[in-house]
Amino acid sequence: MSTKIKFIFFDMGKVLLNFDHQILVDQVAQVSGLTVEEADQLLFHAPHDLENRFERGELDDEQFHSAFRDLSGKDVDKDVLMLAMSDMFWLNTSIVPLLTRLVCLNFPMAILSNTCSAHWDFAKRNFAAIGMFNHRVLSYEEKSMKPDPMIYQAAIEMAKGLVSCEANEIFFTDDKQENVDAARQAGIQAELFTSARELNEQLADLGIPVS
Repeated sequence: MSTKIKFIFFDMGKVLLNFDHQILVDQVAQVSGLTVEEADQLLFHAPHDLENRFERGELDDEQFHSAFRDLSGKDVDKDVLMLAMSDMFWLNTSIVPLLTRLVCLNFPMAILSNTCSAHWDFAKRNFAAIGMFNHRVLSYEEKSMKPDPMIYQAAIEMAKGLVSCEANEIFFTDDKQENVDAARQAGIQAELFTSARELNEQLADLGIPVS
């Protein structure tokens, strides 16, 4: 028999919100004057890897903007750049009924996500579903990215502080298997997200009255 679940963590990207990195790259290229290939290389590949450094908390907003300008040689406005990087999300509408039921149950839940401040701020401003969550563990704040063990320990400590639970009484869903595997290694009950319907069934099987 499964251990009773007392807390749920949701990944944000490809679970709560869908996104397309190509939209980000295309928009950054457009506002900066870089080619699409140059923008992709600067943001997502060595040696600069700016987007991942942003998500890891190695760079804050100002440092990211400064590094982008210096490395690209393009004088792009900070707010314009941040919007170009962030306006790539759209709501996964299929998960909203489940979130609504959990809120009605007053079930403790939080977001556990690899993200940067620009993406997080955009998500909060534009999607009411993100406002359903009062708590979060975010890579740029923790300076640790899934699947690193440190961010899962931060999540466990948050949940323990809120509802007095153990790791195996926490459930987590993520769209990447490596992140699910790392959560399981930390003692969390975790499942790969494939659809809202399957997640609903997984939670119901764990005794959470979501149906």
